[in-house]
Amino acid sequence: MRCSMMVVGGLVVTGWLVGCNTPTKAAPDVTPTPDDCDSSVRVPTGLLSGDPEALADGHADVLGAAPTPLRVRYQWPAANPARNAAFLWHTDVDTMATLLQFGPADGFPDNATTQEGGTFRYGGDVAGEGPYRIHEVKVCAGLEPNTTYRYRVGGEGAWSDVYSFTTPGDPGTFDTFRVAVAGDSRGAYTTWGTVVSHMETHEPDFYMFSGDMVELGVFQNEWDDWFDAAGDVFASKALVPTHGNHEFLSVHYFAQFSLPGNEEWFSIDYGPSTLLSLNDTVRDLAHIETEQRAFIDETLSASVAPWRFALHHQSAYATCSTHGSDSNARNAWSDLFESHGVQVVFAGHNHIYERSVPISGGVEAAEGEGTVYLVTGGAGAPLYSGTDPEWFGAVANPIEHYVIADVSPAGMDVVVYDLSDNVIDEFHVPAP
Repeated sequence: MRCSMMVVGGLVVTGWLVGCNTPTKAAPDVTPTPDDCDSSVRVPTGLLSGDPEALADGHADVLGAAPTPLRVRYQWPAANPARNAAFLWHTDVDTMATLLQFGPADGFPDNATTQEGGTFRYGGDVAGEGPYRIHEVKVCAGLEPNTTYRYRVGGEGAWSDVYSFTTPGDPGTFDTFRVAVAGDSRGAYTTWGTVVSHMETHEPDFYMFSGDMVELGVFQNEWDDWFDAAGDVFASKALVPTHGNHEFLSVHYFAQFSLPGNEEWFSIDYGPSTLLSLNDTVRDLAHIETEQRAFIDETLSASVAPWRFALHHQSAYATCSTHGSDSNARNAWSDLFESHGVQVVFAGHNHIYERSVPISGGVEAAEGEGTVYLVTGGAGAPLYSGTDPEWFGAVANPIEHYVIADVSPAGMDVVVYDLSDNVIDEFHVPAP
């Protein structure tokens, strides 16, 4: 039994974990590169996940009372999403069956590959709350780019429905894509479901979320409601999240996702872009000022992608008077965003839609130059109406909304919609 404890915003958050050191089956006949994932599944701790001793239990032909997979989701556990994928789902705590069957869409399941994964229990630190079980299978360097796959998860006698997903091309091999972005649902799961259904009508290639998915990240029922509200969307399209302060660095947050690196900060190379997901709610300020600063600098210095984006929760530039700008993020990261040519930084925390003027070197830049800081915090959390006059503010609207961004050789076109699909803002970023 493992315990993690931390203090966030004056609250003590404790998580109990149970797991054993049984290694999982690696993907066959592959040689991973630095851009590929590790097929082993780790028990999340909430303490910079990735403890090499915390391996999850392996697959066993054991079915419990409710073995049918729930809340199946497809994710990107490595920098290269063209060749790596992860699949997660829930069952009752006694089910150990953790299998993935997948193959090219034509002829599935006759041509399917079966792969074992890992499974772990977590929760149970609050009376009547847990424990819970999640199953996870990673396919590392084992997929073909630009290929549609079909898959199911579970085990004999308890398979899920059959879902499909399509891998993108390798990084740099295509130049056009669409992403949907939202943030701050925080308990308003009916509204969140509406946001997802509206975003999906635009047929995005993937999704991003700017943090504060749930009201209290230590309660699994809230995570269940959040995923249930989205239906099966995330079984076929990847969600790139960032950690928010209401996730509390809880074991429950890390249990829900399979992400690259230490899962707190990481990068994804998608087509012509490098996307950074960062964490600004940390145990130690050095994680912002030193470790993530170095990560940003190293990642963007090595990137050859013309488009660069960042995603984190507490915006470096915000006119909303409730939380305003986050000085830690601004002081530690903004100069790097601007010097490395990051075109748009997506954040939330302020429950409002905001867009800054282009900023370079900490001052307003000419149109089409510099970094634009976007606040998208309108996925259901209580709206904040007050704003302060700031030199960097271009647009502020306290309204429930979502963002659709199209990247192409002609530039980046961003359109922001309310939940009646009225356009509340739009802007263009010239191609670099």
